[in-house]
Amino acid sequence: MIDTLTSLRLIFALLVFLSHLELISDRFSGYLLTEGYVGVSFFFILSGFIIAYNYLDKLGTYRERRNYYISRIARIYPLHILTTVAAIALYGFSIHSPLSWIQLAMSATMTNAYIPRSDFFFAFNAPAWSLCCEQLFYITFPLIIPLLRKQNRMTTLLILAAIAIIIGGAITPEAYSKGIWYVNPFTRYPEFIIGILIFLVYRRIKGYSIGKGPGTFIEIASVAMFMLFYVCGEEIPKVYRYSIYYWIPISAIILSFSLQKGALSGILSRKIFLIGGEISYGIYLIQLLVINSICTYCKGTDGIIAAAIASAATIIISYISHRYYEIPMNRRVKEWLGYRKNLKKSA
Repeated sequence: MIDTLTSLRLIFALLVFLSHLELISDRFSGYLLTEGYVGVSFFFILSGFIIAYNYLDKLGTYRERRNYYISRIARIYPLHILTTVAAIALYGFSIHSPLSWIQLAMSATMTNAYIPRSDFFFAFNAPAWSLCCEQLFYITFPLIIPLLRKQNRMTTLLILAAIAIIIGGAITPEAYSKGIWYVNPFTRYPEFIIGILIFLVYRRIKGYSIGKGPGTFIEIASVAMFMLFYVCGEEIPKVYRYSIYYWIPISAIILSFSLQKGALSGILSRKIFLIGGEISYGIYLIQLLVINSICTYCKGTDGIIAAAIASAATIIISYISHRYYEIPMNRRVKEWLGYRKNLKKSA
């Protein structure tokens, strides 16, 4: 695993967290905070990079593909199930409503984001809508590997997808833009492809000799580009900021830091950032449960104090969850589903 990319997960998970603090207080409703949902684009693009990094050349046999799917299930399902149960405990569940059962079934199977209605894609634990996208990415990755050998064709398809998003976004009524262009797994799929293509570039250039000075410059330049896009994004229609607008700066961030050549990479490789990156999945899924609980049980508390409590609680709960639930459950789910590691090939 590339340490810097693990650490970057923490930074972008915290950006998403900041974007939700407006629920606590109007003090946090400014553009620079609420724009933090850009973290979702980072995670989708990073997902393509990491999946390609770990599995592109390792899915040639049935056993390898089986292990791949088991490892993906073990990674995302346990915490999703736990946070869904927690959401039901916090928000309630209408036992006698057929709609509630449909919502629960679709949430449990990670298919609710395909329905462009907020009562579906944000049902129960709202951030879990993104897992619908990740599930599609994971399922289809082994199937698209043959297409990746034709990189020019993949790049052409990506350009056509970008054009379709630009045109589609322009003609989509604002009321439907989030359901179609932000949460729908099919319209977020190009970001996964971008991540894979970035990995292919990384694989070609990772052996180049780049000194610490040039490496630092490249990292700072990529951060500056991202910040420029971020600060200037308020002038861009939100339908494009949901995804395509940030493709280039996020790609630059991931590629530059994947090389681990500069001073910023040295900072991000420190243990505290690595631990933060490891618990970022928990931060992402747990944050709204904590924030909504703060809003419910800490009414009247000063917004800054409430936000500080929410921040501390989210990080602490995410750490405990990662160490005492996610890691053990990952191992157990793999055992239950028959994951086999380092098996010798039969004669």
